[in-house]
Amino acid sequence: MPDVVASMKRFEPELILTGALLLVVLADATGARWRDVVSRILTIGGLVLALVRSVELRGGSAEIFGGMAVIDPLASFFEALLIGASLLVILAFTFRNSRELHGLGQGEFYSLMLAVTLSNILLATANDLAMLYLALEMVSITSYVMVAYMKGDRMSNEASLKYILFGAVSTGAMLYGLSFLYGLTGTTSLPAIREFLATGVTDSNRFAIYAIALLVFAGFGFKTATVPFHFWCPDVYQGAPTPFTAFLSVGPKAAGFAVAIRFFFAAFEKQLPGGGYQAATDLPWPAIIGIISAITMTLGNLTAIVQTNLKRLLAYSSIAHAGYLLMGLAAASAAGVQSILVYLIIYVLMNVGAFLVIIVVSRVTGGEEIEDLRGLGTKAPIAALALTVFLFSLTGIPPFAGFIGKWLIFAAVVQQGGFWYVLLAVIGALNSAVSLFYYARIIKAMYLEDATDERPLAVPAVYTGVLVALAVPVFVLGVYWTPLVRWASAAFGGVNAS
Repeated sequence: MPDVVASMKRFEPELILTGALLLVVLADATGARWRDVVSRILTIGGLVLALVRSVELRGGSAEIFGGMAVIDPLASFFEALLIGASLLVILAFTFRNSRELHGLGQGEFYSLMLAVTLSNILLATANDLAMLYLALEMVSITSYVMVAYMKGDRMSNEASLKYILFGAVSTGAMLYGLSFLYGLTGTTSLPAIREFLATGVTDSNRFAIYAIALLVFAGFGFKTATVPFHFWCPDVYQGAPTPFTAFLSVGPKAAGFAVAIRFFFAAFEKQLPGGGYQAATDLPWPAIIGIISAITMTLGNLTAIVQTNLKRLLAYSSIAHAGYLLMGLAAASAAGVQSILVYLIIYVLMNVGAFLVIIVVSRVTGGEEIEDLRGLGTKAPIAALALTVFLFSLTGIPPFAGFIGKWLIFAAVVQQGGFWYVLLAVIGALNSAVSLFYYARIIKAMYLEDATDERPLAVPAVYTGVLVALAVPVFVLGVYWTPLVRWASAAFGGVNAS
């Protein structure tokens, strides 16, 4: 009992989200006219309060609930990032200004957003195989429902079905690998698994370790949309409501990288007294991740070139960016993980802003094609300028923040030395150059092509304010990025020290 009471004190952000979720459900069940407004207020209030408490509880490292979860600087970082991403999406997108969600139930949407945020946090703090899998399933189930939120839309239902099928296969493979890992080590605790593997792996168990690593990566790869577990991504991004697509592109992806960092560094790496890391086994997992990274970014960028639908284009772009993030994981170093954390913060700002512009345009045109953006530079100059900033940043062009994110990742890889690490960095740089081609197509349509739809495009004031609020830090952080680096450095340092 004392352990439970002490754990509950460190579990406050999750409890706040749970309470807000229950209140939203109760408010929506009343059927009163005010239920939509109250649900939105409760959701925003719950997220803000949870974000404040996650920041206040930052510091120190402790296992809670008998080691099922761990609260440490890395967990606090992802708590703040995931809650912040959810809050940003809720504030940026409204039912009244959304062509897809207008007229649909709001209470269900807000309760599902709180549920997926809670499950993402549980995934990021998992310190046990059982907790890891249960949190991953909770993320998946809530995501399946939200993708099919437009019940009368055939494309939305088809996207959800594809998402379920790919999710079932990927998480099933992961569970199979986790069962092997438990059978080999006799424990579900990640620190205990690391201690077992650090004692040495016999030749008879070597193949089992390789198989386990690949099977477990299936679950991580599904959440982060990396090759070969990416096939669901374009159809789901296109079929899901755009507000949730924006969240899906950043929330579950960040949680997937959180648990990947936690798993690989806790199970296969040993922290040295000086803060560095060395392999706890002879499993070449960084090399495996590096190969997947190169394939993922290359496939994502090359396939994005031929896309005309904006949401599908950003889906393949998201796959490519997952490849860049995997480069940081392949570095198998503190600098590599810190570069991932910095990049994720910047990626949230860039991607949510890009999807917001899509909503702004589709409200009038009803379409989500590149040609629907023609003449946007004249019809909505602020929205066009903001999207230009986001696209240049996604490409990695200075002085925007995306350049700093990629620079830190490439530097972390090159610092490891060796021909293969340098080759991986070169592949990443070439892919960034390729991405400029399809991002430039969008900018060309906005500024150099005449509009096909002569109707005026009035951008709601709230959307204009959010776009400016997102574009400014993307530029500022490209010039002054020290706070991000400091935060990332403080967040990663003792993942497996407990």
